Amino acid sequence: MKELIFYIFLYIVFCLLQFSFGKYLNICGIFPNFILILIAYLGLSKRTINAQILGFLLGLTWDVFSPNVFGVRAIMFASMGYFTGLLGKNFDRDKISTQCVVVLFSNIIYWLGFNFTYYILPNGGSSHTSFAFITLQGTMRLIVTVIIAPMVFYILDFLIDYIYRET
Repeated sequence: MKELIFYIFLYIVFCLLQFSFGKYLNICGIFPNFILILIAYLGLSKRTINAQILGFLLGLTWDVFSPNVFGVRAIMFASMGYFTGLLGKNFDRDKISTQCVVVLFSNIIYWLGFNFTYYILPNGGSSHTSFAFITLQGTMRLIVTVIIAPMVFYILDFLIDYIYRET
């Protein structure tokens, strides 16, 4: 029961971070993808199914509030939860280099998959943005997300240690 409450808490906190505080927590107009960081953390530290389910629910929530093609983020985040869960068995998640590399590759796959989807379905996205702008913005978002990831991993580790500490 304690674990379910913790996942509901993570869901609420990361929804608030991603959707409400973006205009306050950005770096030069670029906001990191906190949901992707959470999914990478859960995939590396918890079971694959936890990362998949929470990734799907967070992606579905993002899709509900987005005018873009419905379901793309839900499928991509669930897939990333699965693949980072597979990586979690082979890598030491406590290393900052592992955290950054997993978040980097997850972010690249997310960015490429999302842009490929809109390349296939051009009417679902905005056609007035240029490819160079998307590339620059995507690259900057990728860099900011990778830089922020170790700090979020540390905070999540601290929360888990605090919550699951025996009293």
